[in-house]
Parts: sequence; structure tokens; C-alpha cells
Amino acid sequence: MAVRRRDRWRLVDAYSLPEAARGGPEVDLPRPDDVLAWVQFPNRILEVEGRVLAYTERAVLVEWGRGQGADCAWVWRDAVRPRTRGSGVGPTAVE
Repeated sequence: MAVRRRDRWRLVDAYSLPEAARGGPEVDLPRPDDVLAWVQFPNRILEVEGRVLAYTERAVLVEWGRGQGADCAWVWRDAVRPRTRGSGVGPTAVE
């Protein structure tokens, strides 16, 4: 499912891990790392090209999209892998 926002379509908000599940403390990265991350939405799971902004011992904060269309969510660390140049992987749906 998607919603319209400022003449553009975007996915509905992703599920994000609650603070109690993430562990702590949160560490901000000085420069975001490019990653591929599995993100869960209410009606699907997508592997997105994103950036890690922060992490804990169990979870990472992943941002995807650009500018005003950027979204972010906390996901388990095992749901994230480094993105290599030229991987050519776009969003992949698992339903």
C-alpha cells in the first residue's frame, strides 16, 4: 500500500523496533554506511538500499530515500548487509 505525499507516492510507514528491543546505548555514525536492509511494512517486506545512521549492540537505524521522501526505521542487525558498488539490487518484495 502507498500514500500520496506532495505529488509523489511513498510507502506507508515501516515498522521500527521499540527502544526496549534495540538495546543500548545508541551510537551515531560520523558518516553513514551504505547498506541493503530488509524493512517490514504493514503489507510487505522489502529489501531497500539505505544508509545506517546509528546502531546499538542489537539493532541499526536505517534511512532510505532522499530529501523530503526519506524514511527511517530501527531494524535487527542481522537484517542488514553492506552494499557493494554495482550490486544493481532494487527493492525486492516478499509477501
